[in-house]
Amino acid sequence: MNNMKSKEKPSKSNKCLQSLSLSIGNFIRYWGFRRIHGAIWTQVYLSKTPLSCTDLTQKLGLSKALISPALDELCNYKLIEEAPAPNEKTKVYKAVENINDVIKHVLEIRERKMLKQITRDFDTFKQKDASNGEYDQSKVESLEDMILSANLMLEIMLSQKNLMQLPMELEPNRDAPA
Repeated sequence: MNNMKSKEKPSKSNKCLQSLSLSIGNFIRYWGFRRIHGAIWTQVYLSKTPLSCTDLTQKLGLSKALISPALDELCNYKLIEEAPAPNEKTKVYKAVENINDVIKHVLEIRERKMLKQITRDFDTFKQKDASNGEYDQSKVESLEDMILSANLMLEIMLSQKNLMQLPMELEPNRDAPA
């Protein structure tokens, strides 16, 4: 578990956003990111103005040593980008606004790569080891079906024009209590 060490206490007006940021950070850990990535992204995404590393340190109550490399990683994943800075010494960041494109980009560069590796490794296993009598063939076939399904689902998701727009029957009722 990745515990983020708090450096400073955020202002009281920022506590709710800090809590939301850290909750989103916990959520995106399941996508293979670190909690700090989600916390930073949330702050940058919701801000009306671009934020610097110092701003984020104050808002999240975390150290610059933790935030600075995470900013570079978020830029590499094209989740955030540098914005015009007020001076030459300060870098400021804004979120990429089209969340649909952000999600598709991450799916293409990470999940597609992982699934290709899984598919290659499974194919090698199937050719060399799967039929030696040591493995349950129905489970080998079931695993192959799972891999094929995961690849198909990824391709279906990537073929969608807008991942953020759910079909009406899947749309949650925002008025209903969670």
